[in-house]
Amino acid sequence: MVRYSNGIEMNGHGRKSKSPDIALAPIRNGSSSSNGHTTTQWKITRVFAEHDEALINRRLPKELLLRAFSYLDVVSLCRSAQVSKAWNVLALDGSNWQKVDLFEFQVDIEGIVVENLARRCGGFLKSLSLNGCQAVGDSALSTFAQNCANIERLNLQNCKKLSDRTCQSLSRHCPKLQVLDISSCSNLTDNSLRAIGHGCPMLTSLNISWCEMITAAGVGALAEGCRKLRTFISKGCLHVGDEALFNLARFCPELELVNFQGCRNIQDDGLMELAESCPGLCYVCISNCGHVTDQTLVSLANNCQELVTLECASVSQLTDAGFQALA
Repeated sequence: MVRYSNGIEMNGHGRKSKSPDIALAPIRNGSSSSNGHTTTQWKITRVFAEHDEALINRRLPKELLLRAFSYLDVVSLCRSAQVSKAWNVLALDGSNWQKVDLFEFQVDIEGIVVENLARRCGGFLKSLSLNGCQAVGDSALSTFAQNCANIERLNLQNCKKLSDRTCQSLSRHCPKLQVLDISSCSNLTDNSLRAIGHGCPMLTSLNISWCEMITAAGVGALAEGCRKLRTFISKGCLHVGDEALFNLARFCPELELVNFQGCRNIQDDGLMELAESCPGLCYVCISNCGHVTDQTLVSLANNCQELVTLECASVSQLTDAGFQALA
């Protein structure tokens, strides 16, 4: 183990990790309130007053420097923080950490990195991608949820260690969540969707692709609680059938994008109900839904005037008559 000065440990594994700079970052905690802003300004003023001889620091207004730092990515911010005391304050101010994507470091990211990022970003963090970070588990996401109540977009794709406990934590602490990707989190069950439906009413986009234990019961609970849903993706969910679509049609009339690729139990009845209840549909994917016939295409043609894209690969029962109805 390698221990850094701020108490964060990272696995060495005999090679240089891509992520120590992230772990080293003691991000300034706080919220977006006026008190947090005042504290930041006081720190900047104090540090810059301590005989800073750098020309850029003396010539440019401190507010302009802070704005410049807001355009840097995660790696650049962490590197800049090690240049000087003044730049450390600027780079690690929480306002610069509203959007964080750790996909590039997925092999190296462990739970402790997520926990420290959450504690130090606090209320500033609005968007986080942990796509592919398979070492991150429920404990780290629980800490994240408790510290980042303002999160709006969260990508947990391929975080295979996660269980229903993570979604339950999000439900309790993250009511502003709008976009959630839990695709390929194979341990999740209907309890996750029940929790999200109960605690995240502002959700507009959900991806549950390849979550093979999720059924129509979970989708129904989710739909009833998240009535602003506009995007629903469930590729490869074999237990998502017509009953799930009936619930989406009943509770989520604002749906615009649906992807049911490989949901082989879906039939015309569910899709026709969805088309009639969700006239704003503009993208529909029913590829590999082998039970679908021309009745679905006719219903989409009659009810969904905004439809732009229809994907229907490997649906053998569709004929020219159905496509002519769409023309």
